[in-house]
Amino acid sequence: MGKTTTTTPKSRRGWSATVSQIKDQSQQEDLRAFNQSILDLQCKIVAAEYGALWVKDPSGDMKLIDVWPSRMSEDAQPDDLPVFELLSEAAKAGFEREASYVLKVELEGATDDAPGVGAHVFVTALRVGEQLVAIATVVADCRDPGVVHSTVPMRELAGGLYELFFARQETRQMAKQTEQIRSAMAMLATSQDAPGFKGACLNLVNDLARQLRCARVSVGWVRGKSVVLKAMSDTEDLKRHSEQVALIELSMSECLDQEQPVVFPAPENAEAILSEAIVHAHRRTLESASNKHIASVPLRIQDEWVGVITLERVDEPFTGDLVTQLQLIADVISPHLQDRKESDKWLVGHAWKSTKKTASFLLGAKHIGWKMLGLTVACLLAFVLLGSWDYKVSAETVLEIESKRISSAPFEAALTDVYVRPGDIVKAGMPMAKLNDRELQLQLGELRASYRRAELEKKKFGAENELNDMLQAQARMGEAQARINLLEHQIARATIKAPVDGVVLQGDWIDKIDGVIKKGDAMFELAPLDDIVAVLRVGEADIDQILAYIRDHQGQMPVGRMATRSKPDLKFDVEIEQIIPLAGPYNNANVFEVRTRIKNPEPWLRPGMEGLARVDMGRRRICWIFTHRIFDSIRLWLWY
Repeated sequence: MGKTTTTTPKSRRGWSATVSQIKDQSQQEDLRAFNQSILDLQCKIVAAEYGALWVKDPSGDMKLIDVWPSRMSEDAQPDDLPVFELLSEAAKAGFEREASYVLKVELEGATDDAPGVGAHVFVTALRVGEQLVAIATVVADCRDPGVVHSTVPMRELAGGLYELFFARQETRQMAKQTEQIRSAMAMLATSQDAPGFKGACLNLVNDLARQLRCARVSVGWVRGKSVVLKAMSDTEDLKRHSEQVALIELSMSECLDQEQPVVFPAPENAEAILSEAIVHAHRRTLESASNKHIASVPLRIQDEWVGVITLERVDEPFTGDLVTQLQLIADVISPHLQDRKESDKWLVGHAWKSTKKTASFLLGAKHIGWKMLGLTVACLLAFVLLGSWDYKVSAETVLEIESKRISSAPFEAALTDVYVRPGDIVKAGMPMAKLNDRELQLQLGELRASYRRAELEKKKFGAENELNDMLQAQARMGEAQARINLLEHQIARATIKAPVDGVVLQGDWIDKIDGVIKKGDAMFELAPLDDIVAVLRVGEADIDQILAYIRDHQGQMPVGRMATRSKPDLKFDVEIEQIIPLAGPYNNANVFEVRTRIKNPEPWLRPGMEGLARVDMGRRRICWIFTHRIFDSIRLWLWY
């Protein structure tokens, strides 16, 4: 059997180890450490004695970010060393050329032993894509031209690692943003599951508290110039008058006033926008708690700030990345919450918003409410002073019957049947009650028998030519017939019938059946349906307007409309027929009765119904309509 030899991988040394180290660091997020490794590699490639890495700040000025060896930054200031002045000038030229180059150094009066004298400055442009982002300048004592040219590929290769680092950083940032967007969309989906604006807010704060491990999350919405708390995690009913709610709303207002996220305590290495924010209200909110952290993020829709989300944590601070993620969530969720808020409004709210939006184009975007109010008041004032509309005199009214019909008992007899009760509609000739006519029927039978006997006697005496007896028999026949006609008339009147079409107003005789009714007793009171009039009770202050109208229109009576309390949706046209010239008291007021004829009466109208009538007086100035009573009262008070 052969031997099996196990080999141990050799550790990388020199440039290989440095390049491997840079590759490992390019996968990290520490840009400072990566810059040090890049500069270290540039120096080792050309065996440099000094090196520096330069970038341009946002203002365009060149900035030194690293030196090699690192002890130089500890032992001396770069500006005090001629070599760093040389490196600075080479870096400036590199930024101007935007390309790598090699500069030969010849210092006047210097000895060959001086570092960098007679050497070269290697300038390497570090790019990300087509953009120049940094310049590496290193000084090496390298007088052989072949060595100078041989290092060019390796320096450019090392510069390519710079682009690799930023590519990985960009990929890592995109992955982080993708995760943040996914989280924001998940929050949006969670809020959409709840009905209404309040339910969406409650779902949002509960989900944020669960995913971000927050002790409490609150959301507030802008109302005028303040923020009103709308939902709090794990809380169904908010105690709006509590001190804690007031502090949270104060913190939200502080965030909204600055129109930026506010974090307290500020995270380490925070941007200036976070570290310089005003946090008085946030600090006050955490006064009673230890080791707590609070952050507020504004909700915005384009340029409009609509609300604030406030989060509170215990032991876990808010990092800059978390604040960025919260701002993304706020930007995604704000339009959805605004839509839910608008959907919960009444129709009047939607109309007001549309009116404000239209007015903003005409009046400008600031103080829309006050401008619209002023414009509305001006238009109303002009309309009242210059406009006119129909003036109507209002009066309470009651329905009455012009003529009533009363049915009385024709003779004294017992009541046997009753066919109607008050409120029933009857037709002319319809039976309403019946009196007992048995005695009259017996008398009628007896009289008919007497008539028959007299008729036989007349025939007998006529056959015997006894003229006097025949005439007496004929007289008895006439007397019997007269009495028969009377009894038949009385029997016919025993059934009391309706004299006209109408409604029974009075006459409930059900409980008096079999009782004796005296002759002439009023049994039923009927009101003809086509004879209903409306009686208006016009106040003393308005009767002169009606009289003036009649005088100005040469006796023409005014018309109007009436509605009853039972069916106020139905209107009836009325025309004045008569004005009673005598005033009388009614409901603690002095009124005149004005009788009107209803032009289009309905069958359901009944006497005694009350309502309201308005009589047309023609067009009058609006200002006169609103002020004439006041001026009349003032004239009366000031008269002497």
